[in-house]
Amino acid sequence: MKVYDEDYLNKLKFQHSLLLKMIDKNSFPFFSLALEKDLSEREVEQVLTLCEELQKKYEEQCELGFVHHTPLLVHFVGMLPEKLPISETLSALKAQSLYTDLIEVLQKAEKRIQEE
Repeated sequence: MKVYDEDYLNKLKFQHSLLLKMIDKNSFPFFSLALEKDLSEREVEQVLTLCEELQKKYEEQCELGFVHHTPLLVHFVGMLPEKLPISETLSALKAQSLYTDLIEVLQKAEKRIQEE
């Protein structure tokens, strides 16, 4: 395994911060958030896989006539990487048009819980 010196790593961190400033955060808000929170490729894939799984569960629940989907939010929160704030993550996913129906339901469930 190749070992990098501190100067090289600092240079990469600086270049990373410059790239973050160049990204159109309105076009890719979730990916921008992932960069800002320093998520690994594996963590991003885990979030997207989690959303895919919850989307399927949401569709199944809708077919069964469920109207409250709080358990989906609980599952989402429990599996979300610690680095990601819940509300900000949901907003970023929705703004990037990822799993829109699911995310809207999760946001409604989160709002309902906050109001209680």
